[in-house]
Amino acid sequence: MDSDLTLLQSLVPDMLKIVRQRFLVLEQISMLAPVGRRTVAQKLGLSERNIRTETDYLKQLGLIEVKSYGMILTDKGERTLKEAAPLIDRLYNASQIERKLAKKLGIERVIVVPGDSDRQSRVFDLMSEELNSALDLLLPLGKNIITVLGGKTTAQVAAHLSPKLSRYRDLLFVPGRGALGESVEFQSNTVAQVMASRTGGKHQGLYLPENVSAEALNLLIQDSDIANAISNIYNSDVAIHGVGLAEEMAKRRNLDAITKSRLREKGAVAECFGYFFDQQGRLVERIPRIGLQLEDLDKIPHVFAIASGASKAKAIRAYMHHAPKQTWLITDEGASNMVLKGK
Repeated sequence: MDSDLTLLQSLVPDMLKIVRQRFLVLEQISMLAPVGRRTVAQKLGLSERNIRTETDYLKQLGLIEVKSYGMILTDKGERTLKEAAPLIDRLYNASQIERKLAKKLGIERVIVVPGDSDRQSRVFDLMSEELNSALDLLLPLGKNIITVLGGKTTAQVAAHLSPKLSRYRDLLFVPGRGALGESVEFQSNTVAQVMASRTGGKHQGLYLPENVSAEALNLLIQDSDIANAISNIYNSDVAIHGVGLAEEMAKRRNLDAITKSRLREKGAVAECFGYFFDQQGRLVERIPRIGLQLEDLDKIPHVFAIASGASKAKAIRAYMHHAPKQTWLITDEGASNMVLKGK
């Protein structure tokens, strides 16, 4: 069976995307029925035109009925949805551990690659390949805006994305925040530029200090380039971000000694989007920042959290209390084993 799927994918490269998209449309109609096309389109982050094409086809197959008050599944549609679920799992290559971890963390999907990035740098190559495959599977054809956050992990993963992603797509990569007091190669602007270069997409810079006063920001965003970049961040189709260790991020952000001491006293273990969390996921500190905010992720159709290594397990577990449900976590065995053990 696996060899047959591989052969079909070689002959019909878009097969997996089409199968998954139609499955998700059926799933949304089943959960929300009776439901209109616009609602399904918003839930899946697709255009109404795209949903209309899919639902017309599903209607011809006898899987759905279109009523004046909305769409519903037929008995055949319900059976097809139920019977297709195991196949979709196989197409995703979702292992039992990945499904168990996704359920534990309360997110849509977890992808686990072999190894532990704390000891094996090859793990980042594998994570990059998985991110590439996931983006190719999820992104609709046409224009897509991808917001990228900086950090060591996202920078290492960026280097191995493929130009195949731009086939039939117009990709725009934008940084999710301004400059941070760290090495240039780890800044959002640089990581977004690398991803654009690797995939053949476009890049839009956000050359703005991350920490400025409200008065200064109001002046800066009058610049058309800055205003346009910020607008694109908030209208993204995808967000890609890492999860940081609290102590390490406090150093990278050049926080003062009093703040660092306060973070230690409160037991901070994770940092994401300027938020610091303790092991139970409680917010213990927030550092104001310009750019994509944690609360903005709920509005973005596809969110990828990239974090790996046994040392990141506590940080992953703490942050996931706040991750939006549509998050895909790409990690490794070192982190996943520790998270499942509760360590």
